[in-house]
Amino acid sequence: MSAMTESAPSTQSTPSGPSGPAAEEPQPVADLSSAPLPTRRTLRHRRSIPAQLVRFAVFNARIVKIIRH
Repeated sequence: MSAMTESAPSTQSTPSGPSGPAAEEPQPVADLSSAPLPTRRTLRHRRSIPAQLVRFAVFNARIVKIIRH
């Protein structure tokens, strides 16, 4: 058998960060099974282009108001 097929610990240093040693720890998983689902009305409102334009205008008006003060 060659050394490549054996599962020996690596002697190379691993970078710190997302791919570092902390990446080997199990990550928490959110349980979304009890989260409420959106209603048909909510989904229709989210997809509505006029409603999106109104929200966009209101949001921009708030930003302009903050900048002017």
